[in-house]
Amino acid sequence: MVIEGIVLGLILGKLRRGTFRNLGRFTLRLPLILIIGFLGYLYVSIMGFFGNDFVVENLLYLNIGVFLLLFIVLFFNLQYRSVWLILFGTLSNFTAIVLNDGRMPIDPEALQQAGMVSMETSLHAGTLHNYINIEAVEGFSAHLGKIIATPEIYPFSQVLSPGDIFIALGIFFLIQRGMTKATSRFRTVQFDHRRENFR
Repeated sequence: MVIEGIVLGLILGKLRRGTFRNLGRFTLRLPLILIIGFLGYLYVSIMGFFGNDFVVENLLYLNIGVFLLLFIVLFFNLQYRSVWLILFGTLSNFTAIVLNDGRMPIDPEALQQAGMVSMETSLHAGTLHNYINIEAVEGFSAHLGKIIATPEIYPFSQVLSPGDIFIALGIFFLIQRGMTKATSRFRTVQFDHRRENFR
């Protein structure tokens, strides 16, 4: 869903007469920490998927470390309104994961609706280490898990959490802002010597 947020943000930003060049002027604070956090998230997700013993045994602590890095970056960039959406979505996912020993709750029925049969089978077999069956989850964290299946007309089958949607929306609006707001901020002033006025 993050990729969709980026792509749609770029498309709509262009339709709103924004420019890709403006994205180069649009800067986030602590980009290195963001990259490290993102790479850490990928590492935990991939190694957890393949059942790496170290990752599976320390899933909770690794996820806490990765999310803390992301939170640091988000807190230092709260001057952008869209970052608040990303922060809310990240906090939602973090809460669901921490309350379930490092695993994200996921609904097997939603996997069925999305046509992700092999993933559903792995979930029931207990080999989907990054996730926990939502039927085994108690309390409100079940509502924060991956419970929303994308419709059949959607080209990419996915099961999303409410947090995923907020993150995608935040990225969507952030990219638009980067493409359009910088235009007026860095606009040059030109003098028309024939009409003797500025434009």
